[in-house]
Amino acid sequence: MKKITRGKLFLEENYSLFQCPVCQSDFIGVEEHSLCCQKGHRFDLAKKGNLYFLIGASKNEYDKEMLQSRYRIAQAGLFNGILKAIMPELTAHQKKDALLDVGCGEGSQLAFFADQGIKGPKIGFDISKDAVQLAATHFEQAFWCVADLAKSPFASAKYQTILNIFSPSNYQEFKRLLADGGQLIKVVPAENYLGELRQLLYQDQSNKQSYSNQEVVDKFKEHFPKMTVKQVTYSFDLKENDFFDLLEMTPLQWGATKEAVEQAKKQPLKSITVDVVLLIGKK
Repeated sequence: MKKITRGKLFLEENYSLFQCPVCQSDFIGVEEHSLCCQKGHRFDLAKKGNLYFLIGASKNEYDKEMLQSRYRIAQAGLFNGILKAIMPELTAHQKKDALLDVGCGEGSQLAFFADQGIKGPKIGFDISKDAVQLAATHFEQAFWCVADLAKSPFASAKYQTILNIFSPSNYQEFKRLLADGGQLIKVVPAENYLGELRQLLYQDQSNKQSYSNQEVVDKFKEHFPKMTVKQVTYSFDLKENDFFDLLEMTPLQWGATKEAVEQAKKQPLKSITVDVVLLIGKK
């Protein structure tokens, strides 16, 4: 089956999960390969079966090379420990429950959950067109779209779970999208996340050698006072190519000097610490 045909079938079955980002009206169905709203706005499926919902230009810090590196390191299993820790929160899903991945990147997260047997509609979106194209190229287990969380094309109270993994938040929007009893699962770095790489890149900048997520956690708690917190920590072995992919894809290098990055390339790490906190809030 062609990807555009698969995308069309998904929309025909699930167009009620979306709303028009232009006028916020409901979508009424699919004509040919276009999703159509009540007021006549149309959004055309791309050949890879994904949709472009952005209105106006967007800014994105991840280029194609960084996204390819993230895809490779994800396939190597760097994030699998995090995703396995999320699995128990998803296994109660029924087939009808919708799962939305905010800032899905290259798509490996939703693909992992689909491969683990999580049922129901799965939608991933990112503001980066390159990221969504990469997801649509490699993974057919979910529906992918280019969208902005601030002007999201998703219908109210339709999503049982929203994933917010290493990506910005908009809590008012999350609450609008969540169904009653739905859950937001946010993953944020903890103190020792990629600590060895942080030490390597910021040897001469002691103020950048440590990290605190307290501000993010406090903000989450403001919106979900009865939140659940899960700590996930493990060590991941790195092959040399894995290290270079890690170095290329992480924002940690953005604040490092060019000399520090070049020096790091000469002494690849053999392992890295993954240390995160899962914040789980229920509507």
